[in-house]
Amino acid sequence: MNKNLIWLFVIAAIIFVTFGDSLEFIPEPIQNGSLESRKFIVRLWPNWLKPKNTNQRTEEAVENLEAPIQKE
Repeated sequence: MNKNLIWLFVIAAIIFVTFGDSLEFIPEPIQNGSLESRKFIVRLWPNWLKPKNTNQRTEEAVENLEAPIQKE
């Protein structure tokens, strides 16, 4: 029975951290707590696990090609 309650609490905490700031019926300080919790969890990820912008070079090349057109 206790293991079921622990899993229920874990699932509720995950839902709160994920969606708590978008629920309007929850008071604002609790919504801010959800947002701060999510920011804290995201900061725990190492840099090498964070998604990288793989299209950055392509976007820069397109901007360089479009730059002379915009000046005319």
